[in-house]
Amino acid sequence: MDKIKEESRYLASLAVFREFYNNQKDIYGVISEFLNGVITSNKKYKFNLTEIKNLLNKTFEFDIPEAVIHTSLKRLSYLTLAQGTYSVNINLEENKIDRDTFIKKTEISNNVLIAPLFSFIAQEKNIKLSEEEKKKILCCFCSFLMDSSDGREYSGYISGFILKNRGDPEFRSELNTIREGVILYSGLKYNSNLGEVGSWKTELTIYLDTEMLFHFFGYNGQLHKTLFEDFLKYTIEINDKARKKLIKLKYFKEVEREIDSFFTKAEYIVAGKDTLNPERTAMGSIVEGCAYKSDVVDKKSDFFLFLENNDITVDNSSNYFDENKHKYNIVDQNTIKVVSDEYRFDITQHLRYLGYIHILRKDADKNNFYNIGYILLTGNAKTIQVAWNKMIKPEGTVPLATTLYWITNKFWFKLNKGFGSGSVPKSFDVITKAQIILSSVLDSSVGEKYDDLKNQFKNGEITEEIAKARIVNLRNLVKKPEEIMPDDISSILAIISEDSLKKFIQEQEHFKNNAEKQVEDNIKLKENLQQKEEKLEKYEKDKTWLMSQVIKAKKSLLQEKQNSIRILENQKEPIDIEIKKAFLFFKIKISGSVITTYILTYFLIWKYGWDEIEKWTWIISVTIPLIGTIIYTLFTEKTIDFLKLLNHRKQKIEKEKYRRFNFDNLLLEKLKSEIIDLEKEIDG
Repeated sequence: MDKIKEESRYLASLAVFREFYNNQKDIYGVISEFLNGVITSNKKYKFNLTEIKNLLNKTFEFDIPEAVIHTSLKRLSYLTLAQGTYSVNINLEENKIDRDTFIKKTEISNNVLIAPLFSFIAQEKNIKLSEEEKKKILCCFCSFLMDSSDGREYSGYISGFILKNRGDPEFRSELNTIREGVILYSGLKYNSNLGEVGSWKTELTIYLDTEMLFHFFGYNGQLHKTLFEDFLKYTIEINDKARKKLIKLKYFKEVEREIDSFFTKAEYIVAGKDTLNPERTAMGSIVEGCAYKSDVVDKKSDFFLFLENNDITVDNSSNYFDENKHKYNIVDQNTIKVVSDEYRFDITQHLRYLGYIHILRKDADKNNFYNIGYILLTGNAKTIQVAWNKMIKPEGTVPLATTLYWITNKFWFKLNKGFGSGSVPKSFDVITKAQIILSSVLDSSVGEKYDDLKNQFKNGEITEEIAKARIVNLRNLVKKPEEIMPDDISSILAIISEDSLKKFIQEQEHFKNNAEKQVEDNIKLKENLQQKEEKLEKYEKDKTWLMSQVIKAKKSLLQEKQNSIRILENQKEPIDIEIKKAFLFFKIKISGSVITTYILTYFLIWKYGWDEIEKWTWIISVTIPLIGTIIYTLFTEKTIDFLKLLNHRKQKIEKEKYRRFNFDNLLLEKLKSEIIDLEKEIDG
């Protein structure tokens, strides 16, 4: 347990950070208190700036910029600076430091938060936790509070623990004290100039992904909408203070196409041609109340009009593949393979948007959030996970994508809002975060079960009737964040546990077996002839139904391949433009050479006269080409075909461009061929 206490000092540091701030009302004053502590505790009578920075960050597990520490040291009156060295002018044995506050916070963190968290997880998982597991849980708990992407393994249990104890005033107070300490501390990490707190001076374009836009419209529930509106309120305040539009909100053209496809799928669901995936809360909100496809079309129109009215515009740029931007491109096959293998899912789509942001940033200051110029705001947990991967985000740099929590924290800190009544956005409440994460984990788990049911149905392991019954049950499990209550926690954690799918299927099989047994008992009461007739009739119906399901599955596969082709063709379009430019430039060079030769010949004839030039003209125009042709034919056993050579050059340009931009043209052709075969199978 000593190791666990040592790990928990980080939480205590953050809580003390918040309490010092409440007393000091100034970030520099807070840091100076911590500096006073490390100087006194370590008896540092002489030190330089780098030395004390490393000691402070190591002691409290902080990562505070050197510039902030430099200014904070000026608050300690007993220090003098000479030639880069600080000297202490008092007796450190008598120097007063508030050790009691730190010790008290460590004890509270252990007694109120950490020990009960271990007990809760052990009880829910019905296991005894090892010291190594406890250490892992504590790391995940810190990541949860720090808005980091490293705490996914236990995030569902941590969220459940927080919601289970939301009614305990001491628990909630301690948790929010730590959370507010996180907010203050995270405001320092990418901002070394605290003198500019209270104003925003640089331009920032924030790109929103599909989930974030659905949050704003309310498709993912009222809580997500409220959090986005808090963020938007700060965006508007920054622009109003600056009297110009420093913060711009946009979305990529591909996101617009994703939304189009989303609404198209909604039309299929309303028309009865597709089923609703319980995981997609937004899809459920869209199809709700829609009786006809036209109702979905109206909702789509309202959605895009809403974005336009709120000054959220589509970015129509398509020049991300220009030659002059190639050096900023981070999307390559090796990165995709390595990171996909690490996370066990295909990162291609997630990395594409991150690549666009990296290209847009170019050579911007990547260590200072307020100078990056561009960032992706996403509601997709996998995109955030990829954005924080060490291959994508070098140490100390601002991530290419972020969450509502993270960016709202930065805006709040920069605007110097404080913790007074009404100044704190809802996203700062740790209960709110727990509701959202638990809802997200639940949705993801239900989505996996839905995919598994689809596979079982396609493989003929279950009937359509059983599949529909199970899907209805899955839909009843999905909850929006604001719908999660303390009494739901145990059942939700049971659903997301590893063996919950087996348990779910076993329960359904139990009901199925009981029903089949009852039917069997009833059938035995009938005449043998009637039994045979019913079996024959059932066989014919099953055969017809099976054929219809095969066709339906093929049509679904056809739709997926067509969607893939559309995505690839959209990627191919700007590359083909580059190919045409390169090939046109090649033809211009050849044409220029011919024209130059003609002009040169004409000039020589004019200058030296026809009699003098005629013999050389004959040699150059007849003899040399003839000899060259004979030699080429002898060695290659081929005749010279200018059109064939031209076509070969074009193919070489195409191959080079596709390789440079990591585009798989063979995959596109293969998909087209597969679609033709599928269409024949469906029609046949």
